[in-house]
Amino acid sequence: MNKSAIILFAHLPDFEARAKSLSYLSSKRATKRISAFLTQHFFKLSKQTTADTFLIDTYHQNGTTFGQRIANAFEDIYAKGYQNVICIGNDCPNLTLDNLQNAISETENGKVVLGPTQDGGTYLIGIPRSHFDKYAFENVKWQTNNTYQNLFSLFSLSKGSVYNTKVLFDIDNGNDFSSYFKENILVKVFINIVNNLKPKNTLHLKQPFLRLILSQTLLFRGPPANTISI
Repeated sequence: MNKSAIILFAHLPDFEARAKSLSYLSSKRATKRISAFLTQHFFKLSKQTTADTFLIDTYHQNGTTFGQRIANAFEDIYAKGYQNVICIGNDCPNLTLDNLQNAISETENGKVVLGPTQDGGTYLIGIPRSHFDKYAFENVKWQTNNTYQNLFSLFSLSKGSVYNTKVLFDIDNGNDFSSYFKENILVKVFINIVNNLKPKNTLHLKQPFLRLILSQTLLFRGPPANTISI
């Protein structure tokens, strides 16, 4: 049994589309497809690391507040016997395999690992079991511009060993998504979405056409993706 585990903490596409829009034109269908694709991508990415991977989706999250749900997720994985838990979401397309594996290694070396986002949040949290205080963790100011600073203060004051990864962008809405269309993973997202929507007439897209994808609602026609197949 591995001593480390990755939690992919993400909503199912239907719930993601209710909470926010990842489409430039606020298309719920597009948001579902983008959400499903990104969750699949990060699950497969996590499976390439030396840690075991657990997808904790909407139906498997336990608690009323976000703090309760993420704290319970950590606790549940520790209860399985893992000594280190690294949690990621599906909203940071710039996260790479090297970034993730390095976070695992640092956590296994006894450090709390935090991945800050440009807006004050976190895209990655790695915590050795001996550093985990469920009550304090649950009561962090989650989903605010102070989340990273709260986490950094919590762990630097109590344990004194925090490793910060590079600052990355996360995606909270359609404007964020369109801002990073040049990133390789986003190219793959759009190609995947469009080609799956038109299986009988596959579009072989290249980067110059991505702006067109962002601006044309017709490219998102098709039945909504309600489930994730992994």
